[in-house]
Amino acid sequence: MPGSSGTCGFEALVSILQLRGVPTPRDYTLPPDLYAKAVAFAHAQYAVYFGATLTTLLILWLILRLRIGARLRDFAESRARWLAFQVALFVPPFLLLLALAELPWLIFAHRVSLRFGISVENWGPCLWDWAKGELVTVAIGVLIAWLFCAIVRRSPRRYWRWFWLASLPLMVAGVYLAPLVLDPMFNRFEPLARTHPELVPPIEQVLHNARVEIPADHLFEMMASEKVTALNAYTTGFGSSKRVVLWDTIIRKEPLPELMTTFGHELGHYALHHIAWGLLLQAVALFVAMYAAYRLIGAVLSRAGSRMNIRSPGDLAALPLFVLFALTVSFLSDPLTSAISRAFEHQADVYSLEVTNGVIPQPGEAAARAFQIEGQTDLEVPNPNPFIVWWLYDHPPVRDRLRFSLAWRPTR
Repeated sequence: MPGSSGTCGFEALVSILQLRGVPTPRDYTLPPDLYAKAVAFAHAQYAVYFGATLTTLLILWLILRLRIGARLRDFAESRARWLAFQVALFVPPFLLLLALAELPWLIFAHRVSLRFGISVENWGPCLWDWAKGELVTVAIGVLIAWLFCAIVRRSPRRYWRWFWLASLPLMVAGVYLAPLVLDPMFNRFEPLARTHPELVPPIEQVLHNARVEIPADHLFEMMASEKVTALNAYTTGFGSSKRVVLWDTIIRKEPLPELMTTFGHELGHYALHHIAWGLLLQAVALFVAMYAAYRLIGAVLSRAGSRMNIRSPGDLAALPLFVLFALTVSFLSDPLTSAISRAFEHQADVYSLEVTNGVIPQPGEAAARAFQIEGQTDLEVPNPNPFIVWWLYDHPPVRDRLRFSLAWRPTR
């Protein structure tokens, strides 16, 4: 999307906003009533995250302790001869048990979102989205479980290496297909040039300033307002499916200069290849995790396999043990994953300020206003607990981002 730079339209808009009394915040703050609301909402979110995770881990332990996995295996083996059919009989009820264990937390989370005005989705569509998500999970789970068991049975000593290699194209395919197949199952998307043609010229100016090309058909608006009031934008896809998506809620809520800093942030993810870097890091982490699983689960089965009625790592009844290991590792590695994500997000913030400089006036102040709007709308806590930030925050806290934007000075 070629374009030319210019600021006169933005200058005029900023002047109008200032005349209307829209100030640039000096820090991220909330009025007392919204502050109390944000704290209560945050505490509920933390309870859902830790509660759902610990509940799932407990259910997996019970499945192993009570030999439920072994009973499901016996049922599958008694009804089917071929591994693929056995997996198709084993995986759905196993995943259904986990889904039902998590369902109360989903209901609680949705009630909280409705109560605090973040969600506007009725219970019917919400539960239908949950059902569709579980169907997708089962379909993918059957494929991965079949591949895993087949590899383990064929190479009991080197399965961790071969499964890791087989997982790499699946990871790339998943990221590639997500915006084409999965995302449209849950949300409605429209080409941004069709729904908001007035945004095309300023976006072209930012792209021109950044020396980046994004085809017009790779910019989308997501109709998030059908489900939520929250504000967001994101970059997704890989290769020819790579795209930038702006939620309709953020388009409506943010004035043009602020919205361009949001677009600049997502352009940073796009231009800095954060999705590709994320895939690479996931591949490295999976390699380490697979080797650790091979060593640890082999030791567990040699000592306690008979008590759980698990014959070998390639036994269908061993799948809950591998899932328990994977979820435990994922949970304990959340602080590292969050730290890497925060670093990527900060890079995108810096990139946004640099590429909008010269396109909009005072991009640091525009970004600060955007962060205030987003934080206030999404009920972000101004002073989150440092432990929570370390463990859960995949973005820097809003206050840190706002302060950095105000302190930023152009380097060119």
